[in-house]
Amino acid sequence: MSIVKEIPKFPNDKATKQILEEKSLANLLINYMNWMSRYVPPRPRIVQIEPTATVDSRWRTLRPAIYALLVKVRAGEDLIPHLSLQIHNQGFTPAASAKGPNVDTWADKDFLLNVMGFHHFHLGESTMDAGHVERTDEVVFAEVTRDKFNLIAIFDHSVFEKTNEVTKTMTAERDRLWDIFNKRSSRGMPPGAVYVPAAIMTSGHAEHHVRMADYYAKIVRETDPLLEDRSFVNRLYTDAGLSVPARPKLKWHFHFLDLCLFDEAQKVYFVLHKGSK
Repeated sequence: MSIVKEIPKFPNDKATKQILEEKSLANLLINYMNWMSRYVPPRPRIVQIEPTATVDSRWRTLRPAIYALLVKVRAGEDLIPHLSLQIHNQGFTPAASAKGPNVDTWADKDFLLNVMGFHHFHLGESTMDAGHVERTDEVVFAEVTRDKFNLIAIFDHSVFEKTNEVTKTMTAERDRLWDIFNKRSSRGMPPGAVYVPAAIMTSGHAEHHVRMADYYAKIVRETDPLLEDRSFVNRLYTDAGLSVPARPKLKWHFHFLDLCLFDEAQKVYFVLHKGSK
């Protein structure tokens, strides 16, 4: 499992690579979780469409393209071509963890995903030579789990514009997104109730990514010595209903956010812990 090699680095140079190599396993996994969480693994999902999407004046015009996307969702097709292109080349930058008053801790993070849990999808129906769908100004936001795809709303790209430093105002689309998020987060709560809609570390990483990284590091530390125990290895295969190879060779592997042991010869994954999606 070469996590350092997999995470897209910017700048992609020796110094950035060395910073990742010097991290502890848990800290390195935090960076991996932060990056890989921006992907959506291809698997069939139940679709739910929120009224905040269908009441939008753009729903009627965009409905054919949205339904085409949802057909892929239900069928478990690859949705990565509909995601932002930044996920492929902006996984980690040392600048995000530098010291100083003007450091942008969000430079290698998806703010809206970490804070709100929303992915956004482009609605292009034609595929470009590079493999992604045609970029569209309008995108749909969705809450995605392993088995559900909850379509939240339609926005144009002004939703990604940050608060104006001079006027301290947000774009109308970004303001509407926050309104939707706050209403969803406080749904069913009595007036005056206190709630924390998202737990974010000072580094900008989502708290659940930090907790998952610590847990995965614990699994690796406890399990890695057992890979020298033939009875443990044999049990992996027999419990899965597979024949035990004469000389099994297992290596650590991630399948998106799933932590696995991988038998490359037989192309078999043993999932030790499932990710959140």
